[in-house]
Amino acid sequence: MKKNPFFVFVSIIALFSLVLSACGTEDTGDEFYTEETFTEEAFTEEPATDEAATEAPAQQSGAPGDVVFDFGFNPADNGFSFENYGDDIPATNLTADELRRMFGDEVCADINGDECILTPPAEQWMEQVNGDMAGGHCEGMAVLSLMMYTGQVSASDFGGNLASELDINDEALQKEIAYWWATQAVDPTASSVIKGTPMEILQTIEQMDVNGETYTIGIYNDRGEGHAITPFGVEDKGDGLFAILAYDNNYPGEVRELFVDSRDNSWTYETSINPEVATDVWSGNADSQTLDLTPTSARLETQTCPFCEGGYSSISGKLAAPSQALNQIFLDGEGHILITDDSGNRLGYVDGKIINEIEGASYSKYRMLASGNTPEPIYSIPSNLDVTITIDGTELTEETLTDLMMIGPGFSIGVEGIYLEPGQVDVAYFYPADETIAYETTSDESPSIIFGIENPNAEADYYFELYGTDMVGGGTITAWLDSKAGDLLINTEKLNGEGAFNFYLTRITDELEEEFTAEEIVLKEGALVYINYAEWTDANPEGMYFGVDLNGDGEIDDEYVVDDSQ
Repeated sequence: MKKNPFFVFVSIIALFSLVLSACGTEDTGDEFYTEETFTEEAFTEEPATDEAATEAPAQQSGAPGDVVFDFGFNPADNGFSFENYGDDIPATNLTADELRRMFGDEVCADINGDECILTPPAEQWMEQVNGDMAGGHCEGMAVLSLMMYTGQVSASDFGGNLASELDINDEALQKEIAYWWATQAVDPTASSVIKGTPMEILQTIEQMDVNGETYTIGIYNDRGEGHAITPFGVEDKGDGLFAILAYDNNYPGEVRELFVDSRDNSWTYETSINPEVATDVWSGNADSQTLDLTPTSARLETQTCPFCEGGYSSISGKLAAPSQALNQIFLDGEGHILITDDSGNRLGYVDGKIINEIEGASYSKYRMLASGNTPEPIYSIPSNLDVTITIDGTELTEETLTDLMMIGPGFSIGVEGIYLEPGQVDVAYFYPADETIAYETTSDESPSIIFGIENPNAEADYYFELYGTDMVGGGTITAWLDSKAGDLLINTEKLNGEGAFNFYLTRITDELEEEFTAEEIVLKEGALVYINYAEWTDANPEGMYFGVDLNGDGEIDDEYVVDDSQ
């Protein structure tokens, strides 16, 4: 890799000073930073304090205007020539091939030759993550450009010698960008993120030539928006001010500067969703924890599969397993959510800020800035928790289509198609161990209730969708799977009126994928509907059995067989 001659000179002087110190020369008070100084443990165990903000680490030596570190990356050559993009172009994001590459064959319910048919939870997870990329692909672009520069990924695989020569319209390149973007949503990448004060972040970047690690920078504003850039140098601006030189994929070909002021341990960065939109100044300090670094090495490790049965992935015989099984919670839409466990502990937005009171829970903010519409973070909670989730539209200015999904090892469950209006507050109750969800609203809604289950030791995997569910006047609808009995049940005891719903099923085996559709199934107030899905296959000419308990006494009052209406 190309090294700046001045940086080499500075390194030699620093080494010479260290030798003199070892021989008993007088201590000058200057601090020499070794590779060990910049380990993750050195500055992630305790949050920054006010003292850290006022007593900043020692400054690098150098005169104003000197580049005290240069990794050799040139945005004009090594960055992409196109801007960061969201859903403004018809891009291809993750496919089954990328999920299989990231997590292994466990993501496939069936493999036919080179074709992987995803398990229902895998399909749902991919849909959620791809949907979140609508806000921008900066994370993937920041990572991939850096890896092409270091030779960890070859630009020639995508039709050029340098990143700057590649075409955004190349589908293979789009999928590669999406692949590296998605690593921010899984471990060990997500749990390897290094937080620190602005000066600690700067000094770690200066060590990239020393410790062999490379990083992308995550920057965040006070609105919860995140952006990813690629650092490659540090310049001394004089009077304790430094600039981290970076490639920002919102500004192709430009050298951008993130300013770090060692006098008060603060940072500022002027950015925009693209060069045609007015810029916005983001800033933070030692206490705000609004800068972080993601080491590239973590992205190259086997990633833990959050939706695989057993909670692990297997690639080339290696296993990656979480220390604790977790369920991930996704919200699509412009509202916010607040997750509450049975003890009243909360995770999510309270008074415009994210709080976390649930032991073992965490959240990951996306880095993506292209559209200005940053989605809700991914929330992770211990898999044994039952939770109540409030879907809050009080800050909305217009109606937004909203989906809420929980995805965990071997399952996905959620509610989609909520038309959340300004001021509307709905509630969803998740009981993952019992494969149960209840959705409560005071508005007229027709949501879809979604289930996906992976059954590695059974005959088939299943995806269910109850859609077009009439909830005129609101109320509560509860649905749950009884996997042992092979029934899907719908409880309308707390509905405020009668309606109907449509039913869709996909059944996936090692040999085939089958579908069943039933429309306009009567949904009576106070009834319990049984759908006996386990007895159905395409080869069964008699259709699917439905039973109805009209008064909730446990006795079937009405039963009928529904034909496939496809």
